[in-house]
Amino acid sequence: MFKLFKKKQDKFILLLIEQASLTFKGVETLQEYMKTHDHALAEQLTQIEKEADEVRRILIAELNRSFVTPIDREDIFALSRAIDDVVDYAY
Repeated sequence: MFKLFKKKQDKFILLLIEQASLTFKGVETLQEYMKTHDHALAEQLTQIEKEADEVRRILIAELNRSFVTPIDREDIFALSRAIDDVVDYAY
């Protein structure tokens, strides 16, 4: 019976963590690119930026579908936008 009331991991937090992880990976790739000027790293950064944009798109779709969010929906949106800005600037 207690399994019915077990708290599950929040999807918004997981999506924000995934978006932040991709952003961190993108910034590390940019840092390595600045050292070596390897064209393959630039392509990798482009791919990471696209993946981060897709995670943000999923997060916004979930926000639009959800009635209740763990924290204010405007705060989730603003945090996601700020994280996305970082990877966009790196791109």
